[in-house]
Amino acid sequence: MSIRAGPPAAPAPPAASEQTPEAPEAAATPEAPAPDVPAADSPEQAPAAPAPSPFAPPSPAPAAPAPGFGTPGAPGAPGAPANVWGAPDPGHVPYGAYPRAAEPGNGLAIAALVVSGFGILLAVIPFLFWAGTVLAAVGLGLGIGGTVRANKGAPHKSMAVVGTVLGVAGMLASVGGFFLTALVVEKAGDRLDQQIEDEDWDRELDGLAPSGEPWPSKSPSPSQVPGLTSALPFGETFTYPNGVKVSLSVPKAYEPKGIVARERIKNAIQITVTITNGSTTPHEVIYAMPNVRDDRGMTADTVYDSTGNVPKLIRGSILPGESASGVVAFEVPEGTKSITADISAGTMLDDVKYAGPIG
Repeated sequence: MSIRAGPPAAPAPPAASEQTPEAPEAAATPEAPAPDVPAADSPEQAPAAPAPSPFAPPSPAPAAPAPGFGTPGAPGAPGAPANVWGAPDPGHVPYGAYPRAAEPGNGLAIAALVVSGFGILLAVIPFLFWAGTVLAAVGLGLGIGGTVRANKGAPHKSMAVVGTVLGVAGMLASVGGFFLTALVVEKAGDRLDQQIEDEDWDRELDGLAPSGEPWPSKSPSPSQVPGLTSALPFGETFTYPNGVKVSLSVPKAYEPKGIVARERIKNAIQITVTITNGSTTPHEVIYAMPNVRDDRGMTADTVYDSTGNVPKLIRGSILPGESASGVVAFEVPEGTKSITADISAGTMLDDVKYAGPIG
C-alpha cells in the first residue's frame, strides 16, 4: 500500500547558535507529516498570535452574516413568512415614494341637486314663488358648474345633470306660482266684497242704508207691497224704502227712424224709464234696462235704431233730488195688445213689476 504525502509543514525557526550552512538543504526536503493528523493540531507547530498593541485603533465589530437559506427567518427556512419576495406590504410606504393624491370632489353637483329641489318646492307656494325663482336660478348655475367639473374628471356627473334640469323646472314652476298667487289674491278680493255686501244687507234688514243712515220709511210687509208682490199699472211710480223712485211710462207704438231698421222691424213699442233720487246720498245706476214680455209670456227683443234715438240708457250717479230718464224700444209680435215688464233702479234694489195694455 502506498502512502500519499501531504502538504509540507512549516519548520520551526532555528536558533541563532544552531544555524549552519546545511540548513537550506534541510529546508528543501522536509518530511511530510502523517496524512490523518493536521498540522494545526500540534501546539508546537501553530504560530503564536501577536499580542494586541495598546496604541492600535479599535478593530470594527464583525458584520452579521447575510441571511441565507440556512439562517432562521430566511426565505425557505422554517418559520419564514410566505411570499417574502412577492408584493410589498400595502401599508408600507417605501423610502423616497410620495403618498397618492386624493381624487377631486364635485360638491357643486350635490349642492345643485339640493338647492334646485328646494326651489321647486317654494315655487309652487303662493306668495313664495319669488324665493323659488331665486333658488332655482342658483341651482341651475351650480348644476352647470358641476357638469363642467364632471367633464374634466370629477365624479357625480349624473347628479349635476339632474340638478341642472331641476333648476330649469323650478324656474318654470315659479311662473305657475305667480299665477296661483294672483288667483288667491283675486279670490280673497271676491270674498271681501261678498262680506261687505253681506254686511250691507244686514244693515238693510236692521233698517239702515248702506251709508249707515236709517231708511226714510219702513217698507210694508212683502204681502202688501204693490209692484213687488203684484204688478203696478204703467205710468205709476214705485218708491223704495231709501227714497229712490222708479216708473215706466205707458208703452206706445214706435216707428224706427233708420231705413234699415224700418225694413227689419215690423212692430215695436217704446217705453220711457224715469229714476228719481229721493234719498240723502247719491244714487249709482249701472244698468237700468226693463225686461219686457208680450201677452203670451215671450221675451221681447231690444230695438237698436241706427239713428241713435234708442236705446238711451240711464247710467252714472244721480244726486239727491234729481231725476234721470231713458228711452227703450222692443219688438213684439203683431197683434200684441198688452205687455208686462220689470225693472230695478239699482243693483241692490228689488225688481218692480208693471203690466198693462199698449197705448
